[in-house]
This record gives sequence, C-alpha cells and structure tokens, in this order.
Amino acid sequence: HDSMHILERIVAQKRIEVDRQKQTVPLDSIKLLMEIKPRAKFSLLQKMQQGNDFHFICEIKKASPSAGTIRSDLNLKTQAQAYLQGGASAISVLTDKSFFKGSLKDFTDVRTVALLPLLRKDFIIDPYQIWQSAVIGADVILLIARILSRSQIKAFAELSAELGLDILIELHDAPEIEKLPRGLENLPVILGINNRNLDTFEINLEHSSSLLPHLPTGIPVISESGIRTERECIWLQEQGFRGVLIGETLMRQKNPIGFLKNLRKATHGIRTA
Repeated sequence: HDSMHILERIVAQKRIEVDRQKQTVPLDSIKLLMEIKPRAKFSLLQKMQQGNDFHFICEIKKASPSAGTIRSDLNLKTQAQAYLQGGASAISVLTDKSFFKGSLKDFTDVRTVALLPLLRKDFIIDPYQIWQSAVIGADVILLIARILSRSQIKAFAELSAELGLDILIELHDAPEIEKLPRGLENLPVILGINNRNLDTFEINLEHSSSLLPHLPTGIPVISESGIRTERECIWLQEQGFRGVLIGETLMRQKNPIGFLKNLRKATHGIRTA
C-alpha cells in the first residue's frame, strides 16, 4: 500500500464530501439544531481522570483500506450492546463512507443504544464536521495530527471544547508531536499514539512506548491499532498508557463480550507506571 497516497486520497475525497454536505445542510442550520437539541453528555476524559482504571475504547468498523471488508453481516446495535456488556469505557464509530463503509446513520444508530461516551471516528478537516459531530450526539472527536497543521489542531480543539466535546488527538511520530499546540492541558484532550505506520501499515507497539516520554505531561494517553492480546494490554498499561482503542480484533471475535471481559480482567488492579 502506498498509504500516504491512501491518506491523501481519503482527505481529497473528504473535501468533496464536506462541500456537498455544506450545500445540503448549511452550517447555519446545524447551529440552529444545536440550540434546539440539548442532550446528556458523556465524558471519556472525566472517566480517565477518576481512578487508575485501564480503559477500552471499542470500535465499530465495517471495513478499512488495509483489511478490506471486516464484517459484512454486522448488526451495529448488537455489536454496540456487546461492547457495553463487555465493559467498554467508550465506543468509537467510523463514519467515513468511501474507505471504511461507515455513515452518520451508523453513528446515530449506536447512539440510541449506548449510554456511554461515543467517539466519532472520521477524517476531520473542516470546522463544519465538528459542529456536525456535536449535533449527531458525539462526545469525543478525533483529530489526526498527520492531516492537520498546528494552527488547525489548535482551532479545532478549541471549537470542540466550546461545543462540549472531548478531543482525541492521534499522533504517530516525533514530527507530529511537534505540531501539538501549547496549552492543551487546559482543554479536554486525550492523546492517542497510533501503532500503525501509515506508510507501511506495519504495527509496532514498542514504537508507541518510545514516544510516551516526549508527550506533554498531565494528559492521558491511549494506544491505538493492532492490539490483540491480554499480554499486550498489560505491557501497554505498565508503560503508562491509560487505555487502548481496539477495532478490527473485536470486530472479528465470535464472542466479543467474553474477549473484552478477559482483557479487562487482565489489566484490572495493575499499578501503572
């Protein structure tokens, strides 16, 4: 895979989609909806700030550019309920249509059954998408450092905070850490280190832990991508990670509830670094 190429294609396609959405539902209409529709908020960051638990953010993901179709027979609500019963701290829902077969409807379907923090997982390149996320009931929004400038990260994080959203900023390497704006500890931010090399699609958990010391202190950090076993979760917890985001592994499980319960049991009661 020439993945930067994939990432560039995703972002180019996303620009087209967002322009189309803006024409269909203008930003002013979305802002109006926000005023009409107050709702309960679930904060993942607050969960992470209480106690020493290791948190599992469980993802609903039908397909990906690297794996192709993951689950063709997926019942979104059943999957979300399995995550709830297994003890997920939050659920991540992919809403990108062109490359991940997701949709905003997938998100709102999950929202109807899940009374816990929901992460809207998409490629956010425009403030419009942040307003849209708030309106569809998101609690957390993903900002990918790789595709944003430092000033965009700052502006998008500030807008998200204003709209009552927690912010997960995804990083992969040292140059992306350099993009983090100052003052993030004053915003509802969680940092995520992606173990997947976006150029080769290879997974390397050691890579994650090597970046940890270079991150701003006082902000919880999770590990993302390619996490499959209890041992890996324990190791990440010992390194100082506060949780993991697991997608494909959970999507492929015959018994996601049991699988998740075992991961939680393994990390329960371990003192973090």
